[in-house]
Amino acid sequence: MRAFIAVLVLIFSFQSWTKADDIRDFEIEGMSIGDSALDFFTKLEIESGLDVVYKNDEFYGKEIDSNSGIYQKYSFTFKKGDNKFLIYQLKGIIFVTFNECLKKKENVVKDIKKVLNNINEESYTGDYQGAYGKSFAEVTDLKVVGGYIRIWCDTFDKNLELTKYWKDSLNVDASNAEYLDWLNNKAYK
Repeated sequence: MRAFIAVLVLIFSFQSWTKADDIRDFEIEGMSIGDSALDFFTKLEIESGLDVVYKNDEFYGKEIDSNSGIYQKYSFTFKKGDNKFLIYQLKGIIFVTFNECLKKKENVVKDIKKVLNNINEESYTGDYQGAYGKSFAEVTDLKVVGGYIRIWCDTFDKNLELTKYWKDSLNVDASNAEYLDWLNNKAYK
């Protein structure tokens, strides 16, 4: 029996516990950047999702309600003409109060940092300007190899909550470098 325990201790002491290094290693409900959304949803569910459009149509987005899991809504970005629906951007959304969101956000950031290596972190408050009144977000950006993970809490002006039915939410978003380059340099031109 002692020999058996000694062998187990020896095996586990040489075990190499590794952490991931790439945006493609990050998962939201089992989905990752580079996966096909068809592995998780039907083509009809994807195509029936709410459209997210940009001036430049090289990429487009879809929002899909969730029937199970942690998140209540998902957002995806796909390349135009890609019948495989490869994921370039993936977001999970949970509708919670702003104070509850801040607590959850802190835990999500900690959990991600346990799994991914080589993270550069930046946190800030983002004010929504113009027609969004007193709306703002508390944001943490995690730069990883191949892209970014952004975790943020939205809180909206009461007028927007009443007129547009926008709700405070926790957002966990993973985006690859190709999509981010397009978003920053072409999407709105």
